[in-house]
Amino acid sequence: MNARITARHFSLSDDLRNFVQDRISKLQQYYNGITDAHVILDVENGRAVDQYSAEIVITVYRQTLSAKEAAGSHELAIDGCADGLRRQLLRYKAKLKDTAKDYHR
Repeated sequence: MNARITARHFSLSDDLRNFVQDRISKLQQYYNGITDAHVILDVENGRAVDQYSAEIVITVYRQTLSAKEAAGSHELAIDGCADGLRRQLLRYKAKLKDTAKDYHR
């Protein structure tokens, strides 16, 4: 799977890059047909507390799934996105199985 990471308004550390790669690779245990992943990390300054946001867009067969989350750190935002995508992947996989059952009847 091809995973692209975009960092907006900050420079990406190797630790954060490895964390993102690890979380994206764990999504493949729910559905191994993920062909592409794009992770966009952003920092919004200017408030009393910095806001860290993450958006993950993955491509599967004939579909694009995405999740966006904001939190107190990039790791928490990425975890939130990964949880949302896990649920979407499980629904997508169940839908594919139902379609296959209907096709073979």
